[in-house]
Amino acid sequence: MEELHRGRQKDKYLYMLSQIADIVASALAEKDIYEGVLWELSSGLDLDAIWVQNYNSASKMLTLTAQRGLPEQLIKELQTASIDTGVIGKIARERKPVFSNDIARDRNCQWDSASTIGFKSLIASPVVSDGRFTGLLGGLSYKNDIFTLNDLKLIHIAAACISDVCDRTGAKANIQEASKEQDDIAHTQLFLSALGHELKTPLTAIIASTGILLEELEARNEKVLVKVAENIARSAESLKNRLSELLTLSTTRSESFNVNMREIDFSRIAREVVGQVSSLVRQKNQVMDVDVPAGIKIIGDDQRIEQILLNLLSNAIQFTPEGGQVCLKASTDENRLLVSVKDSGPGIFDEEKQKLFRPYYHLASDRSGLPTMGLGLAITKQLVELHGGAIWVNSEPGKGSTFTFSLPLNFAYSLPLDKK
Repeated sequence: MEELHRGRQKDKYLYMLSQIADIVASALAEKDIYEGVLWELSSGLDLDAIWVQNYNSASKMLTLTAQRGLPEQLIKELQTASIDTGVIGKIARERKPVFSNDIARDRNCQWDSASTIGFKSLIASPVVSDGRFTGLLGGLSYKNDIFTLNDLKLIHIAAACISDVCDRTGAKANIQEASKEQDDIAHTQLFLSALGHELKTPLTAIIASTGILLEELEARNEKVLVKVAENIARSAESLKNRLSELLTLSTTRSESFNVNMREIDFSRIAREVVGQVSSLVRQKNQVMDVDVPAGIKIIGDDQRIEQILLNLLSNAIQFTPEGGQVCLKASTDENRLLVSVKDSGPGIFDEEKQKLFRPYYHLASDRSGLPTMGLGLAITKQLVELHGGAIWVNSEPGKGSTFTFSLPLNFAYSLPLDKK
């Protein structure tokens, strides 16, 4: 019976996450999105009151944005609240999700005004976006012993979704402002920012849902399906990280990335990336030839190397027609690693080869027929150069293209200094 109860509880959480993801990814107004999310949470978690507050970093104040079921006394208290006092301020300062099933006696979550009204239990999570505290999501119940750690996990995920809605709304407002300036680059960057925020919201739900799915598959000892779910989780998390970088680029116009250099197994990373794109190859009935010797070690950032390979292989698969061939080859000499990705696509004219690696550049005749932002190869070039390498392309119209990059096996500049 207990196992059946846990199964039903997980089904409930998955359904709620699906509903919340649909709401925040919709074209509804901000007010309607908040109301929809609060209704789902109050129903699913049996909350008697629930609210969202936005945070103003200049004034260090929380402002009530939306609520359901709050008594008038608490509405006045939460309308404008300092983060320097009270249990709400403490949650804001510590930036950790919490729950208490006895707010009258729990010293860590004691809330006298709420318990005087009759509330007994509290659950709350900070709203954080890219490391910045942007608000708070909280709920109250008149019942004792109602909340669990799984409930806390769910409300924390919902808080992450709400953070993306706030950022997305701000990005759209900035786009409207930029469109008046007739600044094409600025407008493109702001469009990318809005797009990034649009995509981050459903990604948050995907990552959370995959986590719950992984727990269930591991409990059932479904080893093959666990590997599939792990691949989904890793790819979704990687995409979310890339989106965060895109948002940084669009708001700061910076063209730099952080790298964490250490000795890594290039051969293993290459195998993992090939596994990630294998389903795309099968969908287009393509053949992928892989010639990567085992045991190639380099000094680099494993996530960045994965990003480079994924960008190049994804492009090659996308631009290669059905039934075509894609080749990944790697070799080493005494000092360098040489990697090539070859496709059997339409090829590129000479005058366009050097322009390919410029930000926002598009070919005169699109190789894929699909709309792109023109950032993939520009970012790939930056990442290769951060590793002390170089990238180039060889191509002829009608004969496919080969993108090649070289990296030093030992990039001394990025090695940590020896401690004396």
